Amino acid sequence: MRRRVMTIAMATFFAGMMAFCDVDIIAAEENVVTEATTETAIISTTEEVTTEQNQSELKNNTTKVENKVTISKKHKKDETSSRRKRPKSKERYYKKKKIAEKNVGSKNEIIKKQKNQKEYIGDYIYFNQTDSIWNNNNLSLRSAGCGPTAVAVCISNLTHKFVSPVTVAGWAKKEGYYSSSGSLHSAIPAMASHWNLQCRGLYKNEKEIERALRSGHMVVGLMGPGYFTNGGHFISLLTINKKGMVEVADVGSRVRSQKTYDLAFIIQNSKIADAGGPFWEIWSNKTDGNNNKKQKRKNKVHNKVIKQSDDQKKNKEEIIRKFYLNLQIDLTDFEKEIPMDELLIGIKSQGIQDHKSKINDHLKELGNQLNDEKIVQVSETYSFGMDAMQLHKERTYFAVPTYLENITRIKKWIKKKISF
Repeated sequence: MRRRVMTIAMATFFAGMMAFCDVDIIAAEENVVTEATTETAIISTTEEVTTEQNQSELKNNTTKVENKVTISKKHKKDETSSRRKRPKSKERYYKKKKIAEKNVGSKNEIIKKQKNQKEYIGDYIYFNQTDSIWNNNNLSLRSAGCGPTAVAVCISNLTHKFVSPVTVAGWAKKEGYYSSSGSLHSAIPAMASHWNLQCRGLYKNEKEIERALRSGHMVVGLMGPGYFTNGGHFISLLTINKKGMVEVADVGSRVRSQKTYDLAFIIQNSKIADAGGPFWEIWSNKTDGNNNKKQKRKNKVHNKVIKQSDDQKKNKEEIIRKFYLNLQIDLTDFEKEIPMDELLIGIKSQGIQDHKSKINDHLKELGNQLNDEKIVQVSETYSFGMDAMQLHKERTYFAVPTYLENITRIKKWIKKKISF
């Protein structure tokens, strides 16, 4: 419609011009006819005018929208800036305070969990460097932390305070005594001194090591390639009995910690060390008197065992001898391949277990014959032999040979009579 109106307007214009001119109008008319012989030319001209007008209107509208958005943003910014802001210094302060409170809470939770991990060998607190509770950090305790862990055993027992391997290793690393490669030999006296304990190098002097243990002191030993390790490994010597058998806390093995060892054997397996090593005596002046009383009580009980009548000893010896002989008959082929000392280390079961191994039956019979409730209880709550393979991750062990040795003192005699 718009195009038709434009066409009519143009035609009217040319008609008016013809009314005022004669030749010029005719020439103009001919020129018009020549330039615009069809409606297409007129339409094109109209479209160009319309397009330019539309673009101009679009540009004006866009400018108005942009101006409106800019004004809106500026107004919003002015409203925000009018609010009162907390100074940046205070912002950083509250942020740091919040992080610090969170870290303290996390640290306290970790310490609480670690304290719940208390484990004992007899009356002594025991730590194992491979436990996951000590290895959720960058201290490499599993692979290299035997030194701090062995000293942590001494510190916790001598001070009667819970000092974990993580705490000891963290301090030693900070002071340059410990790294992922292991501990310096000088780390032992340094760590003991930091926790207000006395420390003295005993080298490989057997008499001095025995004197220290009989005095209620503890000894840290560095073992070399052999029974305890393939390289270098720190262990703690806890106590010694009248026969010179030493109870140890091997921080790398619970099984080895359940046995007692001849002191000469431990010294033979030690490694050359400096800083007074490979054995260091550690003690506390505050608890020295209490430890001596404790040792005297142990010796008194031990002497009572020695004074058993000959008849009672012979009777127990015969019962235990028959126990070992009958047990060997009922062992499976797999169990026969395991040394007897290791075969009779039980692992505590979770709940009531249906024991397939006959070791439990023989132990129960042994307990009844010796009138020993402890052995009967062990036969019902611990797994041995093939049954124990499924519970290898459990941490509670019971060594039957060590227990029998303590109540009868006839282990060497049994080994002479029976081939393990």
